[in-house]
Amino acid sequence: MPRSAFGLRQAFFLVAIAGSLQCASLVKTIFNPPQVGIDRVEIRNVALTGSDLIVHVRINNPNSIGATLNQIDYALDVDGDRLLNGKKEDKTEIRSNDTSTIALPVTINYTGLKSGITGALSKKVLPYAFKGKVILDTPVGPMNFDISESGEIPIPDRPRFDIEKIALAEFGVTSATLMIHIKVSNNHDFELDIRRFRYEFSLQDNLISAANINVDRSVAQDKSMSIALPVSLKVLGVKRSVVDMIKSGKIKYSMKFDLDIQTRFGPLTIPYERDGLTSLY
Repeated sequence: MPRSAFGLRQAFFLVAIAGSLQCASLVKTIFNPPQVGIDRVEIRNVALTGSDLIVHVRINNPNSIGATLNQIDYALDVDGDRLLNGKKEDKTEIRSNDTSTIALPVTINYTGLKSGITGALSKKVLPYAFKGKVILDTPVGPMNFDISESGEIPIPDRPRFDIEKIALAEFGVTSATLMIHIKVSNNHDFELDIRRFRYEFSLQDNLISAANINVDRSVAQDKSMSIALPVSLKVLGVKRSVVDMIKSGKIKYSMKFDLDIQTRFGPLTIPYERDGLTSLY
C-alpha cells in the first residue's frame, strides 16, 4: 500500500475519532441533568392494621432529547423502624421538554413495628421517612438521583373501652357477686365485629377473676355496645381487707382487657388497662 494512502486513512481515522469525541462532548454540553424529586405523598387508606401510600416521583426533563426511567430503589421507615425495601424496574419513557410523574404504590403493615399494632394505635400520628434512588438511562449514560421525603401518617382512634360502673349484685356469708358494666364504642365509619374478650379483674392488687368470654356481636359505625359482666368471689378465699373494702362500698380495682375484633382489614386484638377508685352501686 502506498505510504500516502496509509497516511490518508490514518488521518481519516483520527478525524473520525475526534469528531466522535466532539459529538459526545457536544451532547454532554446540550443535555442538562433532569430535575428529580418527590412531588407529593398521597395517603390513600389508613386502617387499624396499616396504611396505603402513593409516592409521586417527579422527573422534569428540560432537554429536547428523551430519557428512560430504568429503576427506582426505595426504603420506607415508619416511627424509626425500617418496614420496606423495594425496587421498581418497569422502564418508563421520560419525554423531552416535559415533566413526568411516576406513581409508586406503597403498602405498610404496622405489625412490622417494634411496638406492633398496639404501639401504633396508641399514637395520633406515625412519622415516616421515604428515601430512594432514581436511575435514568440518558444519551450521555446512566444518571442516578437521590430522593427523600418525610411526613406523618394519621392513626385512627381504636375502639373505646370504658368501665361505666361496678355494682354489688350480691353479698353473702360465703360469696359476693359484682356486676361490671362495660361499654365498647366504635368511633369509626365501618362496622366492627366483636368476637371475644379476655379479662383479668383485681381488687387491691389481688386477682379475683380471669376468663375468656365469647361475644360474637357487631357494633355499627359510631355506635356502642354494653356488656354486663358478673364477677363472683368467695369471701373466705380473699384477704380480709378486700372483704372490708367491699363492705365499705368503695373499691380499688384494676382490669386488664383484650378485645378480639374482626374488621374489613382483618382480625385484630386490642389490649386495654383500667384502674381506679370507685363507689359500688
